[in-house]
Amino acid sequence: MKTALHPYYIKREVTVQTYTADFGPKMDSQGRRRNRPSARCPGCTEPMIIVGDDRPLHDQIFSHQRDVNPPPCPLRNRADYKYEFLHDVPEDTNRGRALRADFFAHWQTHYDKMRKLLNGLMDIGDFIAVVKEADRSRLWSRGNIEEWEVPYIFLVWKEWAPVKTHTGEVLRSNWLRFWFDSRVRTLDDIWIRTQGDPRIIRATYNNPARGGIPGLRHLVDTKTLYIEQTFLQAQHRSAADYVVSRMHRAFPKEVP
Repeated sequence: MKTALHPYYIKREVTVQTYTADFGPKMDSQGRRRNRPSARCPGCTEPMIIVGDDRPLHDQIFSHQRDVNPPPCPLRNRADYKYEFLHDVPEDTNRGRALRADFFAHWQTHYDKMRKLLNGLMDIGDFIAVVKEADRSRLWSRGNIEEWEVPYIFLVWKEWAPVKTHTGEVLRSNWLRFWFDSRVRTLDDIWIRTQGDPRIIRATYNNPARGGIPGLRHLVDTKTLYIEQTFLQAQHRSAADYVVSRMHRAFPKEVP
């Protein structure tokens, strides 16, 4: 991948170029290997190595160390991996009904937040699909869920394929996939292991030339996104008329 975490500052990202500017090239002027601190993986914070020392600097990338038994990292997960909840949930709860009602009262804010994190491009059909998945899985009745967490859970649930217009014009050619950091193995872990402070990683993948879902070898880069708990109070862009129309057809009782 092109980006990793700084060796000392967990909230600072580095490219190979900026890392080399800070810590020097692999060899010093006497041809001796430098003792450089390791950049770290945004998914698991384990040390990373630089691959491609014989290539131009701009073609070099970060990679996990080649361990026989590597530590868990979401970026190594298989392509069809999805987070699941560990514990069953009641059929329905008053709190769940209230959370669902609050979500639909603010659905345009949630839609706009997700659209921004998807580089400004989201098919309304994908948004409808994850809302229906929330209904199917009774997400709303999870005891610890807060409304601001909902769009982040939606993002990690789904494969975000390249976006095309109805005429076939490509608006986004890459796949996007979202992961919580390695502390989160199931969605229950968001609250159990992170003390309510998870990180989310947006991974960009090349679209496989022969079709299908991209795997680890298609990974291009990552971006660490620090979860914003107050986005519901911020200004948002109103959804386009066709988006509102699609939501009304999918959820006629909730969206007038």
